[in-house]
Amino acid sequence: MEEIKNRIAACELEYDEIQESSLASDEEIQELTSYFSLPLPQELITFYKTVGGIESDETFRISSAENLIRYMKQRTAFSHNSAGIIDMIIAFWANDRPELQEYKLLTEEQTQKINEAFPCIGWMMSEEDINESGEYVIFDKNGNFANIYCHQDNIKAATNELLKHLETGLPERSLENVLEELFERAEGNLSRWD
Repeated sequence: MEEIKNRIAACELEYDEIQESSLASDEEIQELTSYFSLPLPQELITFYKTVGGIESDETFRISSAENLIRYMKQRTAFSHNSAGIIDMIIAFWANDRPELQEYKLLTEEQTQKINEAFPCIGWMMSEEDINESGEYVIFDKNGNFANIYCHQDNIKAATNELLKHLETGLPERSLENVLEELFERAEGNLSRWD
């Protein structure tokens, strides 16, 4: 995680900078586990204890354990309130994604299976898309991580990708590798969408 810490220290995005993030206590890690359908991978625990989070006003929302716990508590009244990827996509859009909430793209069973298989720890937003998309960081039961791109005009592409991962599992990839990729795009003015 040293490379990620160095990137945070040096990061100067066009409109905002990475905010200081509190490191997680053992108690916060324990509380956070209650919101996830899978055990937290050791690499994620290390991230929370040594980096904290990667949060900024416009681009990053990889929350610290403290802030993620607060966020999950705020969502308890919603029907789609888990840390699963589908519920977090719905939360990203202010709890207003009827194609997911009304099971138009996925069945209720598929939604439940995907949410349980792929907890989400946060996202990076695309400034070039004028906040029309997010790239979500997820993990699986094997401790592998991935970033899932989802644009509001093509949510089906993201759900299809998740259905595929449900069958095959995530590729073997570390959290640090995923975060490095997101930083490279952010530091290049999110050039993926140029």
